[in-house]
Amino acid sequence: MKLLFAVTFASIYGLVIRLLYGFFYDILEIMSITFLILIPVIIGFLTVIFLSTDISKNYGKAFLLPWITAIVILVITLLFSIEGAICWFMLFPLFGILSGFGGMIAYAIRKRKHTDTNDRDHIKNSTLSVSFALFIPVFLGYLEGEKALFPEIVTVQKEVLIEDTPSNVWKQLVTTEDIVMEKEESFLLEILDFPKHMNTILDTAAVGGKRIATYERGLFFEETITTYDKNKKLVLEVHTDPTKIPPTVMDEHILIGGKHLDILEDTYTLKLIENGHTQVTLSSRFYINTPFNWYARIWAESLMDRILESELERIKKQVVDRS
Repeated sequence: MKLLFAVTFASIYGLVIRLLYGFFYDILEIMSITFLILIPVIIGFLTVIFLSTDISKNYGKAFLLPWITAIVILVITLLFSIEGAICWFMLFPLFGILSGFGGMIAYAIRKRKHTDTNDRDHIKNSTLSVSFALFIPVFLGYLEGEKALFPEIVTVQKEVLIEDTPSNVWKQLVTTEDIVMEKEESFLLEILDFPKHMNTILDTAAVGGKRIATYERGLFFEETITTYDKNKKLVLEVHTDPTKIPPTVMDEHILIGGKHLDILEDTYTLKLIENGHTQVTLSSRFYINTPFNWYARIWAESLMDRILESELERIKKQVVDRS
């Protein structure tokens, strides 16, 4: 019963804070150190602080019990569309670990203060700690705002070898025909439920030409050719208007074209190698802006790596089919 109460109380706290940050989004930044680092710790802390020693009897158990609360919050926020699956998939490992640390902190405090006191005294002694935990995230979140966001440009590059000449590869690269994609995606894109690429249309094969890449669920990218070096190099400037992307496509916090993530430029480079084969290199420059870019970069690079790989495989198949 005590564990049920602790998990329920900590879950309600987490949900209320999430809704509060969502409602006051103009002054409370969800992509902040306070929300993403401190709050999971507090949720873990609240899960363990009221428990008796026979429930959280060691540091290991104190670390694992908050994961129950984390799972409850995950399920509720997904069911009521408070958070998206992509965000949770990326953040849940970090969320669980941090909440576990919060549980260990609570256990350490209880272990130090709890000698022969009864449960009533234990709850009374924990009141000050809990009151502090409940209100400090709102205060710190307000003070932090967007100060901890750190903009960074990242480049991901992939290569493929095609058994054909650069001129033939180039023809398929800049074709103005409607290129329909096959429904083949990587396991990571499937897990993240990233919209599948449906088709690509280029109006003019020259500098200033416009290319539109359309994905499922209304996601699309408008690209403008800025460099056109025939049979050698093609550079496209990517434009994404987040206001034109349906809210059901991606989670608002990792919305492409938003303040935390944006794709800037794609570059195709063709190089003739021995035996008349062509090495096609595709690089993409994108922008991330979070307080923990070291973690966001891992997922962003992995996602872009799979997208570029899919595009290169599309070009390779297209060349082979039409040669």
